[in-house]
Amino acid sequence: MANEEPVYSNCTNPASYQQYSWTLSDKLRKTAKSELREDEHLRSQGLAQMRDWIAKSPHIKRCRTDPLFLLRFLRTKKYSIPQACAMLEKYLTMRQTNSSWFERLDINDPEIEAIIDGGYIVPLPERDDHGRQIILTVAGNLDLTRVSSALLVRAHLLVQEVLADDEPSQICGYVQCVDERELSMKLMSMWSIVDIKKVTDCIQNAWPSRINGINLIGLPSTAATLVEFCVSLLSDKLRKRINLFRTVDDFAGKINRKVLPKEYGGTVPMADMIAQFKERCRQKRAQMLAMDEMYLEMSKLPGHCADSCRRDLEAGMIGSFRKLEVD
Repeated sequence: MANEEPVYSNCTNPASYQQYSWTLSDKLRKTAKSELREDEHLRSQGLAQMRDWIAKSPHIKRCRTDPLFLLRFLRTKKYSIPQACAMLEKYLTMRQTNSSWFERLDINDPEIEAIIDGGYIVPLPERDDHGRQIILTVAGNLDLTRVSSALLVRAHLLVQEVLADDEPSQICGYVQCVDERELSMKLMSMWSIVDIKKVTDCIQNAWPSRINGINLIGLPSTAATLVEFCVSLLSDKLRKRINLFRTVDDFAGKINRKVLPKEYGGTVPMADMIAQFKERCRQKRAQMLAMDEMYLEMSKLPGHCADSCRRDLEAGMIGSFRKLEVD
């Protein structure tokens, strides 16, 4: 993976770890400190402790250990080392046990590319006034004769993986905006209860992402029962971040319109935003494909990832961080 983050064999420590260098603005530095407790000392200690835990975990055979990857988990969990390690373990497990979702997330895959080209899921180039990355999903932009629930999950995962190493998003978070005005029974019927539960489990427990808002636009009455079921699976924290908007105008009135596509009251056509994102996907393509090299030996997986982290704390592997967390 030339010029990208390598996937190390982690039976032992890599010969040398990539060093982290802060290149962001002072404003983001203050946001990281106030919202995540992050400073240079906490960050360097967190990276070192996570790398040590990975190297000493017999079930983790190959894993990225570069700063941007590990900071996904540290920042999502606000530098709680046990929680960050637990989420990394769950993330690797989820990737491996649901390989049909995660493997070969490739913009050159014609089925995935068709979904992106159609405008079903579009990361907006400009951030909102709080510095958050906005991801717009439009149910009406799907050709339902060509998609399945698994393919839609793959499209979402492609988008999230491409964005995941972006530091401003790691610090400020994401806002999911879902235009459901044309959410049909056919689309809803693609999703089994098992898949819905699996996706919500992934979002909450395995995916390192700070979701700071979920905006649902034009939810049809026919979808109320399904949405209520999905919401019931979410944590109280995420439930409180859900906002319902009856119309696009209601939604657009609550956000800086300049960040939205022209079709939603902004100035930049959605097609231009899609083209910009696809170029970003191409630049990250080698890294995305190399993520498939990460490997967890399932037979050695501890019974519960959070418990394994706690055991490591008691054993002293990351115990030196306990005092730091409560200071």
